[in-house]
Amino acid sequence: MIFFKKSDLEKRAKAGDVSAILELARKGKREKAIKLLEEKENDPQLRKVLFDLYLEEGKDLQAYRLVEKYGEDVGTAKERALVAERIGNHDYAVKEYLRVGDWESLFRAGTILLAIHQPERALDVLQRSLSIAPPSERQKVEEKIEEAKKRLGLIEEKKESLLEKFRRGLKKTRESVEFGLIFRGRKVDDELFDELEEMLVKADVGVKTAVTIVEDLRKYAIRKNIKRSEDLKEETRKLILENLRGSEEKLEVTVEKKPEVILILGVNGSGKTTTIGKLAHRFIREGKKVLLVAGDTFRAGAIKQLEVWAERSGADIVRKEEGSDPASVVYEGMERAKEGSYEVVLVDTAGRLHTKEPLINELRKIKKVIQKHFPDQPSEVLLVLDSTTGQNAVQQAKVFKEALDITGIAVTKLDGSAKGGSIIAIWKDLKIPVKLVGVGEGIEDLEDFSAEEYVNALID
Repeated sequence: MIFFKKSDLEKRAKAGDVSAILELARKGKREKAIKLLEEKENDPQLRKVLFDLYLEEGKDLQAYRLVEKYGEDVGTAKERALVAERIGNHDYAVKEYLRVGDWESLFRAGTILLAIHQPERALDVLQRSLSIAPPSERQKVEEKIEEAKKRLGLIEEKKESLLEKFRRGLKKTRESVEFGLIFRGRKVDDELFDELEEMLVKADVGVKTAVTIVEDLRKYAIRKNIKRSEDLKEETRKLILENLRGSEEKLEVTVEKKPEVILILGVNGSGKTTTIGKLAHRFIREGKKVLLVAGDTFRAGAIKQLEVWAERSGADIVRKEEGSDPASVVYEGMERAKEGSYEVVLVDTAGRLHTKEPLINELRKIKKVIQKHFPDQPSEVLLVLDSTTGQNAVQQAKVFKEALDITGIAVTKLDGSAKGGSIIAIWKDLKIPVKLVGVGEGIEDLEDFSAEEYVNALID
């Protein structure tokens, strides 16, 4: 009896019964429902159902094919704009958003115009958005207006130096360990060296490194007959910097290879998605066409979070529904990258260390999918580590190293940590170059790592 009901449902669906097709989709047979609808897309009613299913499944390329073929006969203007935005047809997306004309559509149109380097037009559209935006959303629109004005030179942008950013980022560490006090008017004796060693351990540079630095400093003080602690400050700076020799390497994105695929790893909560968003913003400001791929399909809210960053930065995005196979999302992302001539593709991945073996296998599978489309990619495999976790970050890194060859590390949340010395421990234990450092919550608070500026800010 059960078999008959199931067979009957599929027969009715194949005959074009909309309710039966929707029932198939509700029962989890979405791909079958989509295939049936694709055979009958000439029917305006079934075409609408197909378009809706494409949107729900994150099949943006297929949805846009319907838009191209049937125009206003599929979806609403806002839906057509959203699909066009996601696949990178920015001109069409802007046109459709402007047709809608509500505050949110105007905001999205303005954001796209900023991303494609039309700040004057963006400013006009965003000001229209601000005039009708609800009070709860005004700040978001005002931030984009400020960005447009800065690009047009209407607002003078005060630039923090890298040293100033590191000083701000390491404020909690300096307050916790108070390096400044130990190098001010203290007698050089065993008590001072013991205290300094304790401070270095507290800053999470690692016990072994702390002991080595202090022993070298002790020998230096004897050799130079140093009596005052302030005369040890410069040598301490040099010794810490020596421990970071070779740690500094830039994240290089050339224009010769298209696209440059950057695969981004990290445990949940490490700041991985935020790092992707800030990187997208950086590349777009440099004039590059950027695609985000939402490969973390398991963590609740990860896809939505990446969509928010895509909107903030002006990047395009490939995503499917929560629980989808990550490799299939990456496959669609690589297809989109080819068709859309993207210069940079940033791939988000899951970070479920409690399922170690499945995670390792999944990451390897994702890399194979990328290389099937682009054999010399990914150009970077970037591991995001949370500086507030200290030595745990090192253990996390060792798990990810089992899966893939990591080319660089991004250290996040430096501004929220009293363990700012963890960068030293990470380098000493892993010997993987530190390429990026997160020094604040702002969209531009992701900096290339400079060992010298970092140590200057730490000891200052």
